[in-house]
Amino acid sequence: MNIVSLAFYFILKVVMLLVMGRALYKEWLDKDKLVLLQGWKRAGLTDVQISQNMGVSVFTLDKWKRNYSQIRQALKRGRSEINYIVENALLKKALEGNITAMIFFLKNNWRDKYNDSQLSKEERELVLANIQKTKAEARIKEAKAIIAERLGDESNAKLEELLNKIVQGDSSGTTRFTDKETN
Repeated sequence: MNIVSLAFYFILKVVMLLVMGRALYKEWLDKDKLVLLQGWKRAGLTDVQISQNMGVSVFTLDKWKRNYSQIRQALKRGRSEINYIVENALLKKALEGNITAMIFFLKNNWRDKYNDSQLSKEERELVLANIQKTKAEARIKEAKAIIAERLGDESNAKLEELLNKIVQGDSSGTTRFTDKETN
């Protein structure tokens, strides 16, 4: 493309965007479209992403925000603002005596005091047993590595014998072997 055709293409593109933008803004003043804009903003989309979703340039969107208060207001209500609105509505319900709202508010805003995910006695015992099992497995792997290093090219029979002693050790899994036993 030469410079003249490139300039012509650019001018044509700008004119199309301007004409298209003039015709499209009315569509985006519709209540449902404004809700869609607000939803995109709430979802964290940038103005560039929103303009792409709308099918206009970011410059057109900026112009519409300046010229049309409905579009500006829909986009102004960002994610954090909506979070505060919902949080205030929840607090209002809790203060009005809504037990569910009270519970939800306290569990999420005062977790250390109102957390109901306490483990039962059985669950705690299971967690402790899993911790002990994991520690024992780690000790076995460590012993295997030490024994394999010390045995070198000797037969695996001696290795298996020592590993069986480790696995069959006392119930606490604390059996330790001396260098003499592992040599």
